[in-house]
Amino acid sequence: MKINVVSIHKLPRGLSCAMLAISVIPSVVRAAVVVYDNPNNLFYWEISIRGTDASELPGTFLDITRPASEQTGERRPGNIGKWFRPNATSSGWGERFLEGEPGMQTAKTSDWVTLVWNGMPFGAMPTREYIYTETVSAIDNWSISSIYFYHLPFSFSLEVGTPAISEAAYLGVRTQIAGRWHYGWILFTEYKWPAMWAYETTPDTPIEIPIPAPGALPLAALGLFAAGRRRRTWRAE
Repeated sequence: MKINVVSIHKLPRGLSCAMLAISVIPSVVRAAVVVYDNPNNLFYWEISIRGTDASELPGTFLDITRPASEQTGERRPGNIGKWFRPNATSSGWGERFLEGEPGMQTAKTSDWVTLVWNGMPFGAMPTREYIYTETVSAIDNWSISSIYFYHLPFSFSLEVGTPAISEAAYLGVRTQIAGRWHYGWILFTEYKWPAMWAYETTPDTPIEIPIPAPGALPLAALGLFAAGRRRRTWRAE
């Protein structure tokens, strides 16, 4: 029996006990798993925009190795950005995707997903949706970027479209620290909010999703979200 070292920073009410309870599990390879919460959306993951002319309007970037209170939003190696790319043609679509800066990658599904758009089927390999007890590791399908939401052709409201993943999902990510891969996850809600994130401090070591994904158990029972959690209303989100 090995006790995993779990660093908990301002977790939502009711979650701390759950995290500590599950941190005592049989293990032979696990080391320190650092888990961070984003209380009341303290870190605002502002979307970046990439125009059809290759122009860019960077938003904020997430560093999974830091708590919400220490996020600068700076675009630098090892961080991950949330982007919007508008459609280039009348028959195409806009898309929202997660993209890692150098040294950061996202895990994608191993299977193609068929989405129907304007009556036509399109193949996509979106961001992988992780669920309870799954593991983020080297064997996953890694890429610099992965899609998680499609938008209607010529729609710039950013509020209508088709999700490629569920409203709440754990997403696998990995980041390089001193040239070694460290695995982690992001709890991604409503296609946009990073509610929690975590990473394994030991390089090349898999990390498990420690909490049932939203929908697997009632959220109230897990204490993941407090009632009346504040939302931002900027339309680009």
